[in-house]
Amino acid sequence: MRKTSLKAAGLAAMLSLCLLLTGCYIAPDDVNNGPQNTGGNSLPFQTLAPTPTVEVTPDTVVIEPTQNVFGNQGGNVEQVTATPTPTPGPGGWSDWGNPQETDGGAPAENTPVPGGTIVFATATPNPDGVTDTPPGGIDVITEKPSEAAATPAPVTPTVTPPSLQRGFQGEEVRKLQRRLKELGYYKGSIDGDYGAATENAVRDFQKANGLTADGKAGKKTQEKLYSKNAISYKQAHATATPKPTAKATAKPTAKPTAKPTATPNLTKDYYLEKGSKGAKVKTLQRRLIELGYLAEGSVSGTFDDATESAVRAFQKRNGLWEDGVAGPDTLKLLYSDNAKRSSGKVVNPQVETLELGSEGDAVRELQKRLQKLGYLSGSADGSFGVETQAAVIAFQQRNNLTADGKAGAATQAKLFSDDAKKNTGGKAVDINTTKNAGGQDTSDIASTGYITLELGSEGEQVRKLQKRLEQLGYYSGSVDGRFGEGTQAAVMAFQLHNDLTVDGKAGPATQRKLYGNASSGTVSYSTLERGNSGSAVRNLQYTLYELGYYDGSIDGDYGQTTEDAVRAFQIQNKLTPVDGKAGSQTLAKLYSSDAVPASAAQVSYGTYRKGSTDPAVLEIQECLVDAGYMTDDEISGVYDDNTVAAVKRFQSDHGLTADGNAGERTLQILFGY
Repeated sequence: MRKTSLKAAGLAAMLSLCLLLTGCYIAPDDVNNGPQNTGGNSLPFQTLAPTPTVEVTPDTVVIEPTQNVFGNQGGNVEQVTATPTPTPGPGGWSDWGNPQETDGGAPAENTPVPGGTIVFATATPNPDGVTDTPPGGIDVITEKPSEAAATPAPVTPTVTPPSLQRGFQGEEVRKLQRRLKELGYYKGSIDGDYGAATENAVRDFQKANGLTADGKAGKKTQEKLYSKNAISYKQAHATATPKPTAKATAKPTAKPTAKPTATPNLTKDYYLEKGSKGAKVKTLQRRLIELGYLAEGSVSGTFDDATESAVRAFQKRNGLWEDGVAGPDTLKLLYSDNAKRSSGKVVNPQVETLELGSEGDAVRELQKRLQKLGYLSGSADGSFGVETQAAVIAFQQRNNLTADGKAGAATQAKLFSDDAKKNTGGKAVDINTTKNAGGQDTSDIASTGYITLELGSEGEQVRKLQKRLEQLGYYSGSVDGRFGEGTQAAVMAFQLHNDLTVDGKAGPATQRKLYGNASSGTVSYSTLERGNSGSAVRNLQYTLYELGYYDGSIDGDYGQTTEDAVRAFQIQNKLTPVDGKAGSQTLAKLYSSDAVPASAAQVSYGTYRKGSTDPAVLEIQECLVDAGYMTDDEISGVYDDNTVAAVKRFQSDHGLTADGNAGERTLQILFGY
């Protein structure tokens, strides 16, 4: 009976254990029917308390039961490899996949094993000989997850950068500009606008890094640009230390020589000039770099524009004949201890070419320099427009450079040098020109056979204009009979150089200056005066405007402003009487190619004093009224006390000797006020 009871109790215990284990069982379909064999004497079973959020690799667990649940007796140590419970993924159990199987039944290496809790049930015989569960029921062994997770970290897919090119805008362009600036290729502003400056910077980067130099930032260009091994501008243009051309002596000299190490043999006379090539040119360039006349990285072995400019600058600074040719005298002084160093700014020959459409700080510096030399006026806004292009053309033409309107290395080197020639004309190109009087409608203005040509005009007259501008060195574009921005800039440069109002329109006065044909002395003109109106007056007003005398509205009405302009023209061109009436003599001069513009520096004035009744006195008084030093009621045509007092106040305000006499300097300032 006791045996039967014990048997019944044992069977009940085993049944309870089986039921307990059965409650943890998961059907194969729930784990994708994967193989469940763990190998050896271990059996597949599930944990009671899975921890789904922790991933661990399978570990070997050592347990020491007195009698394990698999029938082993004694106190032997049994090594059991357990497969932890699969953990469902975000999409349920089907996301987890099938476990891998190895020869020993354990999961294969690096197989992801979810969960971190392994449960083993052990039994210990009680005093009655019945195997019961231990006092705590089921032993729970919690393992620490492996530090190196078996599941590979998720890989972020590589995003292919968008291909960027001229005309694009936005944050990606801004990022591109910032990186180009870091590497030294881009000098402009980080404005997110893929313009000419950005395109040139990309092209320079591509050349330096062995990429196709098309100026477009495609995938390969951007990959290289943002990489650690991107070659910077400085690295790309670093020059090696020049080696001495002279042969090394067998024994070192006792004292170092004072002459440069690259001094060539000057026992025989030779000449280096534009177009020359070879080792002697390289030596020359190294010495010019050493003295500060040529930029680092200029050693090319070719006597180019930059080298010629450097030689000229050296010759001027050292009192030599300035011809740009490195002859015996120039070379002898160049390699001597007495050679004077340059005091000007040296421009790198690899500097970005600035042209129409360029923007940024480099353009702003260019504009400031053009302003200082008298070629440009207005605000340096950092935008290379038609006005800046015209100023560059005028500078190039004045300094014997190719007048293409592009500020490349040679142009910038000359521009920032000590010997850059200033503008001798009276008016500089105004950056805001197209927004002022130059914007008036002049399409139907014509005088003595010349029709006003402007942006948008087409035909044979435009082609003739382009040819003439090309002959004079102001135009390098296509002679196609279309008045575009290139033609406009060339006209502006010509106007600047000839003291004309710089508006880019080829009016009658501009064309007469351009073609150089004076008016025939036999031509007779009808007198125009205050109160007249019509096309003849309109032609008069526009011609006076081109010559810099008239700044009113070109409306065909002969009013006070027109009369004042005629009077000023008469004074400057020494015509009498100075009455403000456009008679035959005044109009003949006005419509000739030798009419003196208002800003011409060579015009001289007499001195007017108290008591003078010259016709010019009336002009002086009216100018004093316009400047706010006299009133209309005080105009008398006689140089009286009121005039003397007004002139003194004007002189005092303008830093002149306040003697009340209207001399040349006083009148130059007054008439230009």
